[in-house]
Amino acid sequence: MKKILNCLLISAVVLGFSSCEKFLDVNTNPNSATEATAALVLPQAIVGTASISNTFSQSYSYPAGMFANVAGVGGYGATLTYAYTTSSFTGLWTSTLDNATDYKYVIDQNGTDATLAYSTSIARIMKAFAFARMVDQYNDIPYSKALLGTGALTPTYDKAEDVYKDLVKETTEAIAAITAAQGSAATLAIASTADPMFKGDMDKWKRFANTLRLRMLIKMAGVPALTAYATPLFATTASVGYLTDDALVNPGYIKEAGRMNPVYGSLAASATNVRSQTSATTTKWMLAFYNGVKLNDVARGSVIFRAFPNTPANQLGDESAGAVAPIATYTAWFTGADFNTTALGVAKGPTQGAVIMLKAESDFLQAEAQARGYITSIDAGRQAFVNGIAASYNYLYKNASDVATKTTAEVNAYINVTAGVVGGTYLNANVGSKLVDYNLATTLPERIEAIITQKYIALANINNDEAFNEYRRTAWPRVVTNGANPPTDTFASKASVATTPDKIITRILYPQEEYNLNPSNVPTNIGLYTSKIFWDVN
Repeated sequence: MKKILNCLLISAVVLGFSSCEKFLDVNTNPNSATEATAALVLPQAIVGTASISNTFSQSYSYPAGMFANVAGVGGYGATLTYAYTTSSFTGLWTSTLDNATDYKYVIDQNGTDATLAYSTSIARIMKAFAFARMVDQYNDIPYSKALLGTGALTPTYDKAEDVYKDLVKETTEAIAAITAAQGSAATLAIASTADPMFKGDMDKWKRFANTLRLRMLIKMAGVPALTAYATPLFATTASVGYLTDDALVNPGYIKEAGRMNPVYGSLAASATNVRSQTSATTTKWMLAFYNGVKLNDVARGSVIFRAFPNTPANQLGDESAGAVAPIATYTAWFTGADFNTTALGVAKGPTQGAVIMLKAESDFLQAEAQARGYITSIDAGRQAFVNGIAASYNYLYKNASDVATKTTAEVNAYINVTAGVVGGTYLNANVGSKLVDYNLATTLPERIEAIITQKYIALANINNDEAFNEYRRTAWPRVVTNGANPPTDTFASKASVATTPDKIITRILYPQEEYNLNPSNVPTNIGLYTSKIFWDVN
């Protein structure tokens, strides 16, 4: 039974971004319709979210500073110029709405049945996750009137901040519903085989929802008009707790076409060992956080990048005769001996779990909330900051089976997480750096720069879209606002036509389909370089 279920879950990856109902609707007779059960739809939807998460991350590989072009390859177009159109990134929009429809289906099918509170709450949490990510790229979106099918073919757009407020409400209520259900013997448990993320552990689901809520509240609290709304709500997050391990989806990925981890398929190779990235490599900007130009981090750099520290790198948009060629046979992000063996780092193997949210991000969110005084702390976020670096290191050294290969002692040798202790090889290699030694960051701006820079490093090549969100929200890591500067000072493309001071986009455009089918509601006068997401107040 487990093997059959795993096959069903893995098949969701093959489906790409098709809605669950479309896939399962095998009966073409409208007078005798076939419906899928919510119990089957939910795990498929979670696997679908993992696939979409990879699509978001890979879509922002270039805009967020992680990928650069290589020599002798044409056809990059808007990838180099940032002259994106309404035909760019359209899959992010459609796949998110399809995925959210699956979660709504579960919620609607379960109705008010209290015994199904666990699956209903999971669907509410993941639906909130999907819509929050959509807001982060598009700002105002269809929400209150979305997902109604023929009931609202041209849904109105809700203000981004109003969507966020409702998502906070949804996650808060989902957490409360789970807690209440845990006290009832009638509640139907979620089988571990039916939950590809937390294996039915509802405490982990509550902590994940609470961490998502913390992420949204931090973004809202930085907006002057929303500070009064968000600030009091931070106190309600403390009792629930936050994510204490990486939130990974793994339905039983295997090395077969359409059934393996999508991240590995994007960064390493196909099921038949055909390498994925033949015309992309890492940026000189990104490599500088490891090779000593900005920071010295051999431990993480060597496990992420092939041939580190001599990994071929380029600046996006550099098509000169000296522009770098990719690593022969392999990619910059695979460090294994060959594609028949697994590795560590970001591209571990075809069976690795797909990241929804890292523990490192949870730690850095707590560090920022503590530094800003949103939640209490005895050290203004230092412990959470150090924990975040340690969690990043620990994730990168997990193997393809998602098992940590580093002991607590080895993690402490890299960055000591003992309260009040300053030490570790990472800190020793960066003596005097406020980006590593939090004790040297004595002002709030210095602390936020350190936290966000380390978060950007931790998310790089894993959750590139969220790394880019944080850059836009905070303006960290520091970018010299001149696209002609040395490539370690900026991740802006040399060919950028952006009119922003940093030569980087501020958002992406609504898909052309919205202008064709919903013209009376889709916002107009949206600019790639002039329009911002509501939390971007820089």
